[in-house]
Amino acid sequence: MGAVELEQFRLMVERNDYRGIADELARLEAERGVIDITALGDDPESAVVDNLELELEYATDFAPTCSVYGYYRYRGGEPSVIVVHPSLSAERDNFTIVHEYGHHVQRHHADWADVRYSLPAARGDKVEEKVADAFAAAVLIPEDAVPDDAGLSARALASVYAQVRASRSAVASRMVELTSTGRAGTVVVCDFEGRVIFARATDDEVFAPARGIVQPDLARLFDQAANAGGSLTAPLQVGLRAMSGWTLTDLTAELVIDHTGGYAFVVITPNQVYGRQQEWARRWHECPNPACGEVFVVDETVEIHDVCGDPKCPECAWCSCERVETFCKNCFMALSVAEQSGEVEHECA
Repeated sequence: MGAVELEQFRLMVERNDYRGIADELARLEAERGVIDITALGDDPESAVVDNLELELEYATDFAPTCSVYGYYRYRGGEPSVIVVHPSLSAERDNFTIVHEYGHHVQRHHADWADVRYSLPAARGDKVEEKVADAFAAAVLIPEDAVPDDAGLSARALASVYAQVRASRSAVASRMVELTSTGRAGTVVVCDFEGRVIFARATDDEVFAPARGIVQPDLARLFDQAANAGGSLTAPLQVGLRAMSGWTLTDLTAELVIDHTGGYAFVVITPNQVYGRQQEWARRWHECPNPACGEVFVVDETVEIHDVCGDPKCPECAWCSCERVETFCKNCFMALSVAEQSGEVEHECA
């Protein structure tokens, strides 16, 4: 402890080594002896409830101030408080509790607190959040939960997720940290529609797609995997879509549906490892409205419809959803597309 520990923390902050900081704080907290770190990972709620330094509260109305659904309130001279906003996922609540305990830990180790509060306010807040995230991941997904021979594969991700009490996103992020050395690619958690729930890249070769964007290839592969034992590996036909409207091609995806059946882990890698040049294609879309037919680039300015997953035309706002017929208010006959657009005058029967 002391000057040596202080300097180590400073160096880790300079390297943005949040995992290293979290691992060291977990070690120091175990030495402090106020909580069993293993028990905290196995059953976060019980471990915190039994801790005399903390009170655990659940609330349905709060303004989130950090990266999870909860917050930590320090109270000097009396137990501090962890407040959790309950979600629909026990794994997410577990992550929230341990994340907030990560804030508590950062208050109780003087060397780290000195480094954290020596940083400019905005930088310090960001670092504290990152360290709390890393602390939660380290506690909920300890290194011994990952087999020594496990590589960064969708099958390994699904296997670890089935064994721990952490969210899919936490598992994916932690596995990238522990197993991705030297492998180009990106890890994605998606639903059956191909909608991205979480993504993290291992390097700059394959970008991490934005959360919420629908990837048609992943929807297709999910459907195929559901009929093929829950997993498959296949090339992407469309490619990996970016919000900019560009699509990265020449990629292969390994997809494994998790034990719940509703979500999948995906590891996307380039087809060529050495001497590869990234291949990008611009994404164009033709409006399905016969009265419009606008051809436009799908970029971040274009709205994606939640129901069909396709872009809305910037000219007429049509997407790929089945259209509801429009009827004349006088004769109640269905109007043609041309009549709806005003190009042809409707004559009542």
